[in-house]
Amino acid sequence: MARQFAEAVFRGQTATAVRLLADPHDPALIWLTRRAARPWKASHAAVRLPGKRAGHSWVFGYAGTRAHRDGSFEQVRGDIVVAVAASPRHARVESFALPHPTVRFGTHHDSVLLPSNR
Repeated sequence: MARQFAEAVFRGQTATAVRLLADPHDPALIWLTRRAARPWKASHAAVRLPGKRAGHSWVFGYAGTRAHRDGSFEQVRGDIVVAVAASPRHARVESFALPHPTVRFGTHHDSVLLPSNR
């Protein structure tokens, strides 16, 4: 469940991620899920598997590049922590966090410059 949620977020699949929530009617959690997934609709991040279990939470690493219309881009990497709640039928995502992402900003010009020109 936690892996499916992490992959849905980093593929920009908002509806899928929301369906995996323990309370799919919690407006705050839905808003946070949409906010986390929205930037990944156009360009996806890779989720590092397998995840590490930490109590009732799972930790997955991720890395991806988000391109912008003006030629700039962001290389983002970090972890997603997904807390899973057990339910009578199956587990669901209770909460999640994206603590301390590392973001490197660049432009198209950075990628075409040779190392000697930098």
